[in-house]
Amino acid sequence: MTVVTTLRGGYSEASRQMELRNGADVARADEARREVARLAAVKAQRFAKVQQVESDKQHGERVERKDHDARNRRQLAKMTGLDRGVTRAYSQLDGRLAAAKRAADSASVPAKRYEGVLWMDIEPARCRELIRLGPGVIRFGEASVSVSSGDGESADSLCRAARSGDRIRLSPSEGGGAAAGLMIPAISIGPRDHIAVTGPNGAGKSSLMGAMLAHAADVPCLVIAQNTTNEDRVNTMERLLALPAETRTQVLGAYARLDADPDRLLATGRPSPGELRKLLLCLALPAKPQLMVLDEPTNHLDLTSKRTLARLLAEYPGALIVVSHDEWFLGLAGFGR
Repeated sequence: MTVVTTLRGGYSEASRQMELRNGADVARADEARREVARLAAVKAQRFAKVQQVESDKQHGERVERKDHDARNRRQLAKMTGLDRGVTRAYSQLDGRLAAAKRAADSASVPAKRYEGVLWMDIEPARCRELIRLGPGVIRFGEASVSVSSGDGESADSLCRAARSGDRIRLSPSEGGGAAAGLMIPAISIGPRDHIAVTGPNGAGKSSLMGAMLAHAADVPCLVIAQNTTNEDRVNTMERLLALPAETRTQVLGAYARLDADPDRLLATGRPSPGELRKLLLCLALPAKPQLMVLDEPTNHLDLTSKRTLARLLAEYPGALIVVSHDEWFLGLAGFGR
C-alpha cells in the first residue's frame, strides 16, 4: 500500500517537519522493541512458574495446612487444567507478545544502512575538457545531432542558450511559433565541472544533452533519461542479481545511502520508478563514471530522497550535468542561481 504524506509550508518547513517525524518514528520503534523485551521476560518467568506447579502436581506435593503458597499453587493447577497445557493467562501473554512484535516490525524507521560509500573512490578524468561545443545552432528534428553555423536561419525561429557560471539557461524562440533549433554559445565542460541546465519545455534541453554526449570524451559515463520503462526495470534487476556478491553488496550499500530499502528491493524485485532511478545510478558506480548526465533526476522521488540525492550529488568528484526544474534541489546540490 502506498501512503502519501502532505507537509505544510515550503521546503525549509517541510524539512523541519520531516526531521521531527523521523525522530518520533525512531522513539516509537525503540519503545516497541522495549515492550517486546519486557513481555518476553514476563513470559519466561510465568513459564517457569507453570513448570513448577506442573512438577508439584506430578510428584504429589504434600501441603501443610499453613503453607498458603503451596495451597495456592495446587489451586491454580486445578483451576487452569495444567494437564491440558498452558494456563489461560499464559496463552493471553502469548497474544500480547505477538501483538508487540507486530508493532515493532511495522514501526517506521530510517532504512537499514549497508556498508560502503557512494562514490567508491571515483576520480575525475585526467583531461582538460570532457565536452566542447563551438558556438552555433543545434537543429531540431534531424536524425543526427550536430552543431551548425546557423547561416540562413531566422534568429526569431531559434531558442537560445546562455552560459553563466555553473548554469546553462535556455529560453524559447522570440517568434512564438515552433522553434527550428537552439542557438548556443561555446560550451566547455571540465572534468570537475557541475553544470545545471534549466529552461521551459520545448526549449531544446534534450537536443542540447544529445549534442553534449555526441561530443563527449571517451570516458566512463552514466546517463539517466527522464523516463524509464518496465523493460528498464527488468533489465536493471537482472544486472543487479548477476553481479558478484561483493560488488552487489557495494551497490546495495550505495542504494541504501539514497534512502532506499535494499531488503525490500531484493524481496519484491519490482522497484518503483523512483527506486529504479536510484538503482540505475548505483549500478553504474563500480565502473567509476567520470561524467554523469541526469535528466530530471527528482522525478518520482519524495522529499527526503530529493534532499539526500542533492547532497550526494554535491559531493560527486567528476563532471556532472543535471537537467532540472527544481530550483531548491539545484541549490541544495550546490548550483548557483
